Amino acid sequence: MAGSGVDIESEVDTDFIIFCPFHGNHRTPAGEIDKVRGTFFCFSCHHVADLAEFVMHQTGRTYFEAIRFIKSKEVATSLESEINQKLIEKPMYVQYDELQVKRLHSTAIESPRAQTYYSGRKITDSSIKKFGLGYSEKQDMITIPVHAPDGMLVGFVGRSVEGKTFKNTPGLPKGKTLFNLNRVKNSRTVYVVESSFDAIRLDQCGFAAVATLGSNVSNFQVDLLKKYFNDIIVIADNDEAGGNMKTRLIEKLGSRVSVLLLETKYKDIGDMNDEDIKALSFSFDQSIAEILQ
Repeated sequence: MAGSGVDIESEVDTDFIIFCPFHGNHRTPAGEIDKVRGTFFCFSCHHVADLAEFVMHQTGRTYFEAIRFIKSKEVATSLESEINQKLIEKPMYVQYDELQVKRLHSTAIESPRAQTYYSGRKITDSSIKKFGLGYSEKQDMITIPVHAPDGMLVGFVGRSVEGKTFKNTPGLPKGKTLFNLNRVKNSRTVYVVESSFDAIRLDQCGFAAVATLGSNVSNFQVDLLKKYFNDIIVIADNDEAGGNMKTRLIEKLGSRVSVLLLETKYKDIGDMNDEDIKALSFSFDQSIAEILQ
């Protein structure tokens, strides 16, 4: 994959998550490649390709050239070395540099450009401090720290101030945690959204919320929701990826899940003002009451 010019954005169970090269996919990675079979599938455009077709599309090679390229990348390994490698216990979470995150946070507080961006996203000063939000002047990118369920800092997700370029710290275990879980894991009810900013906006309005950090929800994230919560309210983005995330959570969590639908004029929580967000709970409670009558 690396030889084909593909950047792996994250890993989920048995798949690599990437931006789909078969359609204009730039915001949220919608493609996955099976680590064993090499098959590609896009959750957005639904394109399916085997590894040879994928390499042909990425590199402009013919079919036979693609096959030769794939064969050249195969590495012979002994059974003994594979077993020994698997016996090495790797930590699920690795402590990230807290000083770097603190420096980025200090820069965000002092930078008019960062303050203007956060204000435009309706993120308050108190939330900037609470969540340790940062800013990198060198990369012109805002940063959102991510923690393990026990509160260990494991890295951050980054987003460009201009455009929608995303860049995370290397090895960020996105599929092994939920944004803000460390703060709300003792809550009775939790709201589940895709974006960290959406979770922050909900938090500002008094709702305990976590974010999956993408529409591709891993089995591990599902298990975390099962472990900590019995009352789970999903607020999916109003797009196909959001619909897929909602469906997966309903299938995996069953009766624990309720779904709160946004009006079609909103793409996600980020499009709403605080008053509209606060009204969500009342509207939701009213709809449940009507069902029970």
